[in-house]
Amino acid sequence: MRQGIPTTIGPLTAVERVTLALLMTWTAGFVDIVGFVSLYGLYVSHMSGNTVAMARHISRIQWIGIVRHGWPIATFIFGLMLGAFIYDAEKRRQIQVPFPATIGLETVLIAIFIGAGAGNGFRANIPPQPAAKFFVMVALLTIAMGLQNVSIRKVGGLNVYTTFVTGSLVKFAESMSEYLFWLRDRTHLRFRRRICKVLRVSPRQPPLQHAALTITLWIVYLSGGVAGDFATVRWALRGMIAPLIVLAAITAYGVFRPFLEQLHEEW
Repeated sequence: MRQGIPTTIGPLTAVERVTLALLMTWTAGFVDIVGFVSLYGLYVSHMSGNTVAMARHISRIQWIGIVRHGWPIATFIFGLMLGAFIYDAEKRRQIQVPFPATIGLETVLIAIFIGAGAGNGFRANIPPQPAAKFFVMVALLTIAMGLQNVSIRKVGGLNVYTTFVTGSLVKFAESMSEYLFWLRDRTHLRFRRRICKVLRVSPRQPPLQHAALTITLWIVYLSGGVAGDFATVRWALRGMIAPLIVLAAITAYGVFRPFLEQLHEEW
């Protein structure tokens, strides 16, 4: 128990685990689309897209494009390293704070991004000049997404990354394949007699549970992106208040229900 703060320490429930993962995934989808729209096609959590664009500029020796797409990759990596450092330092008890530090810092960075947008009238097209401000705006979001990416590692024994969904789609396909083989093995040559019983017990099978979780993560990420674009069109960068509120609520929840170590390790 943290001194002076009443906390509830114990294993997270399944509902808590999934809810936290889904909320963080939704914020990542929201932030990524806002970054893409406002930062002229740069991705703040999808580094594959930045890498492909950077490769194109390298092949054509276009230095401005190389720097423009290389910067979010470098700052995203910095966010990953910073998140890992904070986690390891907390685990070693070299630093102690009464809230989930990586998520709290992510919240602060997004708040700064919104505040910095005030100088541009909160318009959702951040000008590339002056370059220093543009690159700082990029870094605020990429570091935030890097921090989030190391804040949660596993849900129910399944590797989970909330800031990109390619891995979720891969795991969904693998899990569905495993489940369909399980289904075939139990209904082979006796389909009519066994199918109803097999379907009744299917929800308890880990492959189907994993498939349901991973496809839900993809759907939630997509919905976050849709919400982010909707909010940007109507309220420009003010729309970023939505993920800010979600992350602030998660941070506040972590004050009274410490969970970050459980998020980082095996749930």
